[in-house]
Amino acid sequence: MSITDSSTSVDTTWTEYPTVTFLAGTLADADAMVTEIESKLKRGTLSASTSPTLISVQRWCVRAKEELMQVKSYTFGRRFAYATLAAGDYRISLPPDYNGGDVSIKDTTNNRKLKIWPSNRFDLKFPDVDEESNGEPIIACIKNMELWLVPPVSGTPIIELEYDRSGSDNTTTDFTFLPEIERFYCCDYAIYEACESIEDWEKAKWYKDKWLFGLGISRKADAKRRWKEKGFRAISIFEESSARGNQN
Repeated sequence: MSITDSSTSVDTTWTEYPTVTFLAGTLADADAMVTEIESKLKRGTLSASTSPTLISVQRWCVRAKEELMQVKSYTFGRRFAYATLAAGDYRISLPPDYNGGDVSIKDTTNNRKLKIWPSNRFDLKFPDVDEESNGEPIIACIKNMELWLVPPVSGTPIIELEYDRSGSDNTTTDFTFLPEIERFYCCDYAIYEACESIEDWEKAKWYKDKWLFGLGISRKADAKRRWKEKGFRAISIFEESSARGNQN
């Protein structure tokens, strides 16, 4: 899957590392999710002329996915991507679903993990990167949606990026990184929006409550995973209290 971003003055194509996705199950992709929603709405096949429209339902599924990514420390949210640079490159656009969270950068060609500096320190040390000679990049800095490297690269190195994704769409069917139960939650949200759009208020409330209930379970399960990954050891009394509550 190629991830192309043109929101800045530079345009870099990132390619996602192949990963094992969750089993397709009943909801293999976005089309299967729409079929699930159609079966619950009982209004026939959705299209551009139906109410609600097919495009609207697809959009609500995407919003549900993005809300899932936003409200919890999502354990399936890490993404690995790589890009091949050209000699002299030092400004690289980040993937459009970069979420601004934890990030690590590695020069895989030279087998070196790059140090990430804050922008104020970077700008003070390197006010004009054009004056630096090309070489193996050592230091990185993230400025808005751009990744800056020093020194500018020599040759054509491959850099690897590991980051927290936002849930923003790169393709219209980008739901496979979600466990299937999360895809069902997204369907619940889309049905709630659909019922609200046709003023079926009772059904809308029922599916909204179902979405919120599922979201609560999802957040709790996510917290349990992170608690287990830490060997059930908390770093503070506040984290300990919260973590123990998540085991109930």
